[in-house]
Amino acid sequence: MNAIKFETTVDETVAGAMPKLRPMLGQRVEVIALKATHPSTTQNRKTLDDFLAHRLKRPAEVEPITLEDMEKAIVQGALGGDV
Repeated sequence: MNAIKFETTVDETVAGAMPKLRPMLGQRVEVIALKATHPSTTQNRKTLDDFLAHRLKRPAEVEPITLEDMEKAIVQGALGGDV
């Protein structure tokens, strides 16, 4: 197994490159890098265009919701009952 191991102090440059280390800002750390055995989750992310193209479609028998309907529902929820 190939591994890279080094010690460093977490500064803004390191935290910028590896955001998960930001809570350790100013501390001395040992970093060990191993080859990932599974694909990164960022490789599986959809673009916004893909997401919008594959989102669920409203069934024909369901009426569209208007802004007025949404506002009434918000007020109803805030008041804890019917409006």
